[in-house]
Amino acid sequence: MNNVIQNEIEYKLIKEATRISTEILKKIKDATKIGVSAAQLDELAGQLCEEYEVKPSFLGVPGPKGPYQNNICISTNDEILHTIPTEDRVFQSGDIVKLDFGIIYKGFYTDHCVTVGLGELTDDEKRLIETGKLCIESGIKQAIKGNTVGDISNALQTVADLAGFEYVTTYVGHGIGRSLHLSPEIPAYGEKGTGKKLQEGMVLCIENQITLGSSALKLDSDGWTLKTKDGSKGVMFEHMVIVRDGKAEVITRMD
Repeated sequence: MNNVIQNEIEYKLIKEATRISTEILKKIKDATKIGVSAAQLDELAGQLCEEYEVKPSFLGVPGPKGPYQNNICISTNDEILHTIPTEDRVFQSGDIVKLDFGIIYKGFYTDHCVTVGLGELTDDEKRLIETGKLCIESGIKQAIKGNTVGDISNALQTVADLAGFEYVTTYVGHGIGRSLHLSPEIPAYGEKGTGKKLQEGMVLCIENQITLGSSALKLDSDGWTLKTKDGSKGVMFEHMVIVRDGKAEVITRMD
């Protein structure tokens, strides 16, 4: 199983990979402002990868209409995930922007996401963002040795349900390591005590997408972008963690 850390060398490599990846994403987040285009952020991501001598992990990922051609996925408002960054997507006040990013460093992959709200947001939009964060934090608390995937999934679902928001069911968290997507799959919903048992040293991506309206998605004509069918806004958050005994080790904190 190549998403389980085998030794101290692998631990140091994955920690260095996430340190670099988090630094890059923090700089991209700080540059996400009103008047900036998604393409400008994609260019910045590419420049930063060159500076840090790493490769973007999404570049070249196979898709229905060919490999992904960009350095980062930047999804805005009703675009929920996998959106291609373009010049004509210029950020405005009220936009909710998802920055989904990862790198390849010495054979190890990273993958994490943050949502940024720009300018004037409604109270419901602010609550949506805060709920998305809380979902992930609740899931992280369950990523401990001896628990199951279902314990994480149930924690994600419970927070979203209590807040009254729908969660996307068609895309899931996952293991990660020497490949971008590994087992186990970690849905944003589920029952406690079900699914694969978590073991010490597992590296996981805990993620979810929640929406203001319906969470049903449709695929855009570009073959990548996934939008809500009803046009409602959504958020996405994702952290990488290492399963430990008693408390998960989060390795993609920005602060």
